[in-house]
Amino acid sequence: MAPKLSLKSMSSSAPWRLSLLCGLAAVGTACTHTVAAEPDFSALEGLRFGISVTDLNGEVLIAHRADERFAPASNVKLFTTAAAFAAKADITALQPNLRVAVEPSAEPGLPTLRLVGRGDPAVGFGPDCEERCVEDLAAQVAASGIKEVADIIGDDRWFADERRPLGWTWDDLKFGHGTSISALAVNDNVLPLKVSPSKAAGRSVHASWVQPGPAYFQLDNQAETGAKGRPTALRLERRLGEETARLYGELPVGRRPLKLDLGVDDPAHLAAWYFQRALRAEGVRVAGDLKSEQRPLQYQDEPTPSDPNDPASAAHCQRQPDTKDSRRPLASLTPTPVEDIVETVNRDSQNLYAEVLLRQLGRAAGRGSSFCGRLQVQLFLDEVGVPRTSYDLIDGSGLSSYNRATPATITTLLRHAAAAPWGETYRESLPVGGSSVGTLKYRFRGTPLEGKIFAKTGTLNHVDALSGYLIAKSGRTLVFSIIVNDRPLDTPSAMGQIESTLLKLAAQY
Repeated sequence: MAPKLSLKSMSSSAPWRLSLLCGLAAVGTACTHTVAAEPDFSALEGLRFGISVTDLNGEVLIAHRADERFAPASNVKLFTTAAAFAAKADITALQPNLRVAVEPSAEPGLPTLRLVGRGDPAVGFGPDCEERCVEDLAAQVAASGIKEVADIIGDDRWFADERRPLGWTWDDLKFGHGTSISALAVNDNVLPLKVSPSKAAGRSVHASWVQPGPAYFQLDNQAETGAKGRPTALRLERRLGEETARLYGELPVGRRPLKLDLGVDDPAHLAAWYFQRALRAEGVRVAGDLKSEQRPLQYQDEPTPSDPNDPASAAHCQRQPDTKDSRRPLASLTPTPVEDIVETVNRDSQNLYAEVLLRQLGRAAGRGSSFCGRLQVQLFLDEVGVPRTSYDLIDGSGLSSYNRATPATITTLLRHAAAAPWGETYRESLPVGGSSVGTLKYRFRGTPLEGKIFAKTGTLNHVDALSGYLIAKSGRTLVFSIIVNDRPLDTPSAMGQIESTLLKLAAQY
């Protein structure tokens, strides 16, 4: 079990520390700045970085460009998930679920089934699905006595139709981490492709979609098996709106199979397609077409995008049209608890789940849009006490290139979370250094921080970040944020340098 954070673990003074008065703008109060020794940033030499390190009481230990704004990458998820925990009761009250309702059909005697999404991102399909499975919905429909249906409609109207947030780059959209956002999601809105080399160089690689049965997208396999010892150079491409994916490049002889995740443009249609397969497996005939419905973005969803501080914004976000469905649900699934969604977001850095949480925050306040969700995060940060000028959050996941935050703002957020009633659950949702799961499972192994650092990673082109909590050599709990920007693209990652810096810091304190 990971060590627990505790205010009792902190020592308040030591004779060898130098104390300086400092102003902490992030919380608007005075604090004492203590340092054990000159901080060692040598591992980060040549990079543009900011560091904020405090204890749980707000005592500043290290501050290097801590009040400068950086692109935080997936550290944005810390804001989204903390705001979600703060608003957990409101989100839970929505009872988001996936349901199937029967509505009248133009074809006499045959109903149309409407698959209605309510913002649960954890619905699955296929042999690996254990709970909240599309197959369960199909079994419930078959058990009702329905033998044949007309159309299947994937209903994605719970959220506004904002499938890709502002600032997501073109080259991310084809990948699983940049797939479309939706209220109706199945299998994370991605189509995994398994690729393995042939036994002889020059032959085509073996490529097949992970889900057995008919394919949703066609595959144009142009990739070859390379000579043993050559580097892997595979690319999976699908242009927006097209239904054919192209695999090209080479995978050398003897290399392990790879899994490549492909994003989709219309998740609601994909969900209807999965539902059709599940119904047919239950003996229910689908005679009609597969369709999807979205709710177009309205002014009320994003009333004043140029001025989020306009008081009218909150009023607009509270106006929600009546979307109640009077039809009796024919089948339904139990919604995923907020804690489970947050853990997936933070442990696995799951972008889709983070964006769904952001929109659920907006929906809890009135409208399921990213703007209204961001407004709720801003109101939460107002309560935390960070200056509005210290951050700009454009999405819920951190994939947008427009996001900005200061390291000091992040440590202020983390201190607030640690003192909140949900603080322990929040900390437990973070990756743990050297553990068997999460984005830090290969970091800090065999070091003094193995099992003693709980932090969110962040990675984009030019960006690496790590923020969270660690238990130092003295047993004192420290709160930290390190953000590296403008990393050269030919340098694959700065996480090694960040790890080295934190190990030195932990040894100092």
